[in-house]
Amino acid sequence: MYETIHGFIENILNYAIVAIEVIGALIILYYTVRALISLLRKQHDQCREHLTTGITTGLNFLLASEVLKTIGQASWSDIGMVCAILLMRAGMTLLVHWENKMEHHAPRREAE
Repeated sequence: MYETIHGFIENILNYAIVAIEVIGALIILYYTVRALISLLRKQHDQCREHLTTGITTGLNFLLASEVLKTIGQASWSDIGMVCAILLMRAGMTLLVHWENKMEHHAPRREAE
């Protein structure tokens, strides 16, 4: 009985992991296409905004799938991998926020 329930939960978890990874990849792809369109229209500020939004949102989904993987197969190497991903994600988030803050507070140059 326990093995049946465990197998059922493991199957659901595997499907959820794949679905969340696909969602994360699609989010990144969608915002990358939007950024490319903004770049072609010479809207550089919107291009940067689309890229940062898409990457951070997509990475959040990918991070969620990594956490679910760790729940399913908790070995020390997997836990270490998730910790490393969390640290990189936190660093990227701080960098993106710092860049946005610097960009919004920087004086704009007028076209000469």
